[in-house]
Amino acid sequence: MNKLRHRKLVIFCIVLAIAAGGIYGSLRLWGSHHSTSSVVTGGGISTVLVERGDVVQSLTVYGEVVPKQEYTFAFDGDQIKEIYVKQGERVDKDQILVELNNTKEKLALMQAEDSLAEAKAEGIPRVIQEKEMAYQLTKAEYAATTLRAPFAGVVSAASQAVGSSQEDKIVLIDTSELFIEADVDQLDIPRITPGEQAIATVDAFSDRTWQVKIVSVGGMAEMSESTSTVAVRAKFPNPESSILPGFTAQMEIITSSATNVLRIPISALIKEDGSWAVMKVIDGKQQQQPVKVGVISDQYVEVKSGLDEGDKIVLYPTESKTAEAGTSTASASGPGDTASPGFPGMP
Repeated sequence: MNKLRHRKLVIFCIVLAIAAGGIYGSLRLWGSHHSTSSVVTGGGISTVLVERGDVVQSLTVYGEVVPKQEYTFAFDGDQIKEIYVKQGERVDKDQILVELNNTKEKLALMQAEDSLAEAKAEGIPRVIQEKEMAYQLTKAEYAATTLRAPFAGVVSAASQAVGSSQEDKIVLIDTSELFIEADVDQLDIPRITPGEQAIATVDAFSDRTWQVKIVSVGGMAEMSESTSTVAVRAKFPNPESSILPGFTAQMEIITSSATNVLRIPISALIKEDGSWAVMKVIDGKQQQQPVKVGVISDQYVEVKSGLDEGDKIVLYPTESKTAEAGTSTASASGPGDTASPGFPGMP
């Protein structure tokens, strides 16, 4: 009885092993039909096919939204007679902003008018000319005590002094055009030229982007912490009232691009003796292939020569060499093949 039970148990184990092997083979077959067409993995080596596409090189910088121009009026605490505008108010060009104390200027103008009238009554041409010039100068000084907006804009600040050590101040900004201004590291400046396009994101509207154009690259570098930076300014094509000066923003500046070119992942490159190369797979064997590259992004590299579309190359070639050396005795059937599982009684 015990022998019979023992034989049944052995037969059951053999059947179970065969069934498990069949399931494993089915899974291998399914996986081979559903793997990614451009990447092949086997023997610790990953490969990719050379394809066509776009390569875009960009630089991300951070700055803030600034207006077209800004004008600041500052006065001593006892100069202002009346302020006619308030912070946040939009004003037209030549609109009165501030009237200064002008008692002295008004008296001087009245005296200049009287002097000019007397000179005209005397009829001496030289004296009339002298008094006329004095009158015009005094008139201009009196007119200057009424401050008008030099351009249409927004009053960004309007404050009166609290103590004798403070100044009255009015700041007017021109929002007819808006820009993003960023301080860019001196090492990146050679990559930026006016006219280039950039994609802007304003932090207050992080779900939106704007296409802006670089309009100026500052002509002077300034020290910022431990490096020198240069101011770069980009223009919004159509300023929106919701975008306010002072908002923080970032720009992704497109410094170089190549369209519909041969490209490979940057992880496939090898650099030796100052030249670029890849590991090309030919008939299942790896062969180092020199390549000439063009535009390089953080993901892809343009290939100008050395490869053709559809060529198979190795990803992470340095790591693949190490993996290949460590597993070279695992299979004698060639790259990409795997050994059969070691189930009892199976080949």
